[in-house]
Amino acid sequence: MNQGNWNGTTYSPLAEQLSPASTEALRSIGHVSTVYDVCAGTGNFALPAAQSGMTVHALDLSASQLEVARKRWIPYPGTTQPTFTIGDAQSLPWPNSSADACVSIFGIIFCPDPSIALAEMMRVTRPGGKICVATWSENGWAAALRREAASAWNGITPLPTTWSSSSEFEKAAAGLESVSSASHLLEWQLPAGSDPVEELCDQAPALKNFREAVRSTGNWASMSAHLRSTLEPYLRSSAPGPVATSEYILHVGTVPNSDTAFFRTRG
Repeated sequence: MNQGNWNGTTYSPLAEQLSPASTEALRSIGHVSTVYDVCAGTGNFALPAAQSGMTVHALDLSASQLEVARKRWIPYPGTTQPTFTIGDAQSLPWPNSSADACVSIFGIIFCPDPSIALAEMMRVTRPGGKICVATWSENGWAAALRREAASAWNGITPLPTTWSSSSEFEKAAAGLESVSSASHLLEWQLPAGSDPVEELCDQAPALKNFREAVRSTGNWASMSAHLRSTLEPYLRSSAPGPVATSEYILHVGTVPNSDTAFFRTRG
């Protein structure tokens, strides 16, 4: 995983919009004693989990994102600040079977090999513990705009939709029990009278970079018109202004209490 791609990215309106996925993940794993947050970013999952009384260990490649997470921490009586570790999701620093749950919210899907990161999550979770992974589906503004941007500019890649179907995840997570996959919708409330393409590019760093690159060639007017057409299926009207939607999938499974030899081990 390329650390340079993420170091410099900080807390943003986009991160705030993604927080409902972390709320769903917390609900899915229930209250546990110890949880690992893999590719924790600016703490959307780690912070509320710790504030609920869990012991949380968060890992990310980006020192700048973890620093933002530290600054966002608000202590509550009887709670402990998460530990923040700079590290690679494909080689987790934690011992085998050492957490009650391991979570990655729009995180390991960006790894060079997400399956290795998933195997590592399974390795560090105890028998009976929960694995929870959020991934994007193709059904939403984020995937649609990234797809069109990637076809026009080689400086951006399509949004990862790894394991966007339950069968794909079950195959990658072979050995987990009681696997469930549920689709959820994230909604972006945009200002009344605003240009949805401009608003969404402002919120997504990759799309913002794409916009500036196209502007430098003088072709942004035609490209933005094309993107507005692409965005249309994912917009709906509301009184405060347009709402853009993106679907995500939350996968949850349980590490079996039987032989766990199928997990990848170091050696």
